[in-house]
Amino acid sequence: MDSPPEQVIPAESEEGQGGRSCYIGYRRLTKAIRLYQKTYPGGSQDRIRISWKPYFLDRDAPMESVPYIERMTQRLGADKVPAAKARLERLGVQEGIHFKFEGRFGNSLRAHQVMLLSELVSREEENYGRGDRDIATAVAEGIFRAHFEDELDITDIETLVRIAVYTSEGYLEEAKVRTWLEQGQGMEEVDDMAARARREGVHGVPYFRISGGEDAEGGALTLSGAQDVDEFLKALIAHKTGKELESADQEAGQAMTSC
Repeated sequence: MDSPPEQVIPAESEEGQGGRSCYIGYRRLTKAIRLYQKTYPGGSQDRIRISWKPYFLDRDAPMESVPYIERMTQRLGADKVPAAKARLERLGVQEGIHFKFEGRFGNSLRAHQVMLLSELVSREEENYGRGDRDIATAVAEGIFRAHFEDELDITDIETLVRIAVYTSEGYLEEAKVRTWLEQGQGMEEVDDMAARARREGVHGVPYFRISGGEDAEGGALTLSGAQDVDEFLKALIAHKTGKELESADQEAGQAMTSC
């Protein structure tokens, strides 16, 4: 099954919800993929690739970042911030994520530009037969971790350059990433892809589409929100077998109990 779970990732870290829930959703998806490949008959032979797509909750968010707590307070109100932080910390720990809140918030257009570049390089490496390492996913996780755990400013070009070069293990070259960002390359493509997602009915993130790829025949299975691991597993099994999601329940349950 060469079927990428296609994830539309957010451009904003909205009030402790949008971006952080996407990080949680991504971690749960990867757990489901590992479980599927470990426990489902024939699953170890299936190749599943995550394809990252941009999405903007607020395209007009400031390019210059502001303190994240300031943004959180503005959106939620000071009285609700402690409870929101505690909830996110609790959810994060369950997925091995240690959320922090002293970082900065801003427009993540540049982060999406880096993600687009990483997707292009990843596909190029595949086309030339130089391995199947998922460069884009490594970069995406690096951006998530840098922003939400290390409290780095992902609106900053030099910060993004360092993240991209390090997490891609040099597949993304420093000079190329810096030039890509400084010259605004990929901006139009990112905006077009985000607009397409809205036209296709995506109104929030995280949002996942499991299909045989953009050119594959047949419909895709979609999941909205940071679903539990068993829901992702059920969707992978349903796609594999051609069954409805409800019909994959029992098989997913068996896989969960056998791990």
